[in-house]
Amino acid sequence: MKSWNRNFRLLACAVFGVGAFFGILFPLFNNFIVERIGIEAHELGYMEALREIPGFLNALFIALMMRFAPPIVGGISLIVMGLGMAAYSQASSLSAIIIFSLVWSLGFHAWIPLQGAMALAYSEGKEKGKPLGQLRSVASLATLGTIVLCMFAVDVLEFEGLFQVGGVLAAIGGIAIMFASPRLQTQREDRFVLRKRYRLYYLLSFLQGWRKQIFITFAIFALVKLYSTDRSMIIKLILINQVVVFIFSPLMGWLVDKLGERIMLSASYLGLFFVFIGYAVLKNVNQLYVLYCIDNFLFVGGIALTTYLSKIAPPKDIKPTLAMGVTMNHIASVTSPLVGGLIWMKFDYRLVFLGGAVFALISLIVTQWIKAQPVVMDAELEMATD
Repeated sequence: MKSWNRNFRLLACAVFGVGAFFGILFPLFNNFIVERIGIEAHELGYMEALREIPGFLNALFIALMMRFAPPIVGGISLIVMGLGMAAYSQASSLSAIIIFSLVWSLGFHAWIPLQGAMALAYSEGKEKGKPLGQLRSVASLATLGTIVLCMFAVDVLEFEGLFQVGGVLAAIGGIAIMFASPRLQTQREDRFVLRKRYRLYYLLSFLQGWRKQIFITFAIFALVKLYSTDRSMIIKLILINQVVVFIFSPLMGWLVDKLGERIMLSASYLGLFFVFIGYAVLKNVNQLYVLYCIDNFLFVGGIALTTYLSKIAPPKDIKPTLAMGVTMNHIASVTSPLVGGLIWMKFDYRLVFLGGAVFALISLIVTQWIKAQPVVMDAELEMATD
């Protein structure tokens, strides 16, 4: 932290707010919707599909906001996130959950590419994996803190009070980032970037969206719905998971810099393949707890996707390309929970996780095409790719 500049510290405050938001959402949400709303798997699929719709609008949103300073847009995004979560405290039906989820999802999906662009711009030095890993640890630290808060306060504040706390913390992070420098705007930037040069980034983002959303939507839900795991156990499970992520995120960022994107992504996707297989075939709930923690640790390898883009794209392409990558990601994210919920209802829940294993395997194959190249001059880039 001593080496961080002022802008990076303000960004870390915003990331802390986002981590706190999810430190309350992840441990409580599935128990909340099952115990209070009585939601079924196919209804969860519909809800998650609708919640991911703002991801489609991401590239358009960033293009429209290009005239404004990214820290201001990012700050507003986090405040919107906070309002959406705080509103959960008033939800008593599936329709209300869907509406409030759309609100915070809109803010979150606007924030995703802005965080990546600001992280690359505000970090100093040529190696970008380490600062990205440090930000991941900041988010994990915040998540750890709020998980501990949930553990000790859930019986007092209940779901509603903790959702309000998470909303406030996200909004505070949004206010902090508004004071960062808007220097990302020093270069002219294209409003949309869709080039053949970035096709592997787009494809891997799409595959990541499909695979990630299957696990995020159904892994904890399966523990609650099929194995009647109570909220106390879910809180402990996610706490253990975040400790592991917090400790090893900087190491993962360092390994990305040292070993390269292809090796790290390959190792991540291979591990995820076996995690999905395990969720489909294992019946011991304690073994599933272990697999859940392994899965979340392996997603740290996603740092490599951002550093890969930073190596093949000139600075003016990074932010709009990150936004386009998020859009590609959410084409899959909208579809996968809907399809997964229907498969769960009509056939068998195990087929949902076997599908995730297939997409992890495809991701592993596609990753072998990665050959990171240094950034070239804009004129040369356009002659070679446009």
